[in-house]
Amino acid sequence: MLMACSEACAAAGAPVVSTYEPKGTFERAGSTEIYHSGSGALGLVMVPDVFGFAHKQVFQVADRFADAGFNVCVMDPFHGNPWPMDKFPPKPEHDFQGWLTREAGWGKMRPHVHDVVAKLKEGGASKFGCIGFCWGVSIAMQAGQETTFSGVGGAHPALFGHDLDYTEKVQCPVVLLPAQGDADTAPIKKILDRRPYGSKCVYQRFDDQTHGFVAARGDWTKPEVAAAAGKAIGIMADFLKHAMTDPPAEASKNCGGGAAAAVVEHGHGHHGTRNANHPGHGHHGIGHGVGHKRNI
Repeated sequence: MLMACSEACAAAGAPVVSTYEPKGTFERAGSTEIYHSGSGALGLVMVPDVFGFAHKQVFQVADRFADAGFNVCVMDPFHGNPWPMDKFPPKPEHDFQGWLTREAGWGKMRPHVHDVVAKLKEGGASKFGCIGFCWGVSIAMQAGQETTFSGVGGAHPALFGHDLDYTEKVQCPVVLLPAQGDADTAPIKKILDRRPYGSKCVYQRFDDQTHGFVAARGDWTKPEVAAAAGKAIGIMADFLKHAMTDPPAEASKNCGGGAAAAVVEHGHGHHGTRNANHPGHGHHGIGHGVGHKRNI
């Protein structure tokens, strides 16, 4: 039986109040409200956590990606009605899973995601990625089942027991950055290592950070949290640039499986598995001065 929400999500507590002033604009893509920041050919659909647009941190994350060269649209999956704070953490009788399915299941979200893609195309984007936070990673993973997207994933994922189902169906490289208490990504990696794009996937744990540190639960007034969030954004930005701009995996790899994606690294308190193609991320940078190593 699935939990109301993940233990890590419940333990992370309420969102942090942010005084950030967004740099972008609030617009619409079809019937969906979006926050738009940045420009260019690299389009990024961003899916917030269950707190939706009620907390500003996600807009700061979007602006960071825009500064890194992305054309970003954050979508409001709950159309102004996110999960209410007086029911957080949710109890079984609140039917959190049922609410998520009714309000923002993939069947309902899919047309809105494609409305956002169309909006990005109007603004000049030609390649697309999808990044989510917490529950939003589940939407990104399902978006990755379609050829529209070159790379998907996100930070502190909450996949509610569907990890392997989503992974079996995803058609593009994946980035997953779990935090303290989040599920192990090893079973996902085992599957994706066999794919032609397996060597492009990225896995990195942030076990010294609370679930939600890149999004609504991250207190960026604390230098160590801001540094970790900056590092996570940098890893995701670098991953997306490779996924969107590198040549596709060679067809011949379909027969023999992809190269192993990751090596184990230990350092700076962020213990976990990281792609060997992305060894040089700093704590604060977003794609600057990053070295790249290719598996042969």
